[in-house]
Amino acid sequence: MTYDIATRELPGQSIISIRENVPPADLPAFIGRSFRDLFGHIRLLAIPVAGEPFAIYHSFGADTIDAEIGLPIHGHVEAAGRITTRELPPVTVAETIHAGPYEGLADAYAELTAWIDAHGFEVVGPVRERYLDGPGTGVAPSAYRTIIAMPIVLVRQPALAR
Repeated sequence: MTYDIATRELPGQSIISIRENVPPADLPAFIGRSFRDLFGHIRLLAIPVAGEPFAIYHSFGADTIDAEIGLPIHGHVEAAGRITTRELPPVTVAETIHAGPYEGLADAYAELTAWIDAHGFEVVGPVRERYLDGPGTGVAPSAYRTIIAMPIVLVRQPALAR
């Protein structure tokens, strides 16, 4: 797959989320459980979602992944149990869209990382995945669409093409 990559300014955003350190094998179950709890919570409060569901990966380790699963909202919601609320700060990101099953996300990550380095940027924060189409949206895995966004800053001028 060919990936179109661009930079973009993401505005600040109020979110509700659930964050845990989970073993890599448990990540899909954690994500599913967290989205179920988050959607249930906002349904109880009659609060609309203000965008796509997302995950923020704060760190990847061999034994655990520090993952935060969230929903963008308008305004503020009180925390409840393992559900927290906070404001994501505005950030400049390099992003691309991966189309297809999640097993292919590694290719998108590799191309995005190579593009960031080739264009003189450095990753300065946790990666975000926004789920445009995925489980629960009624589409097959081959039709999933995931935006991968990495916060960046320019650290050097990119080499000129010859």
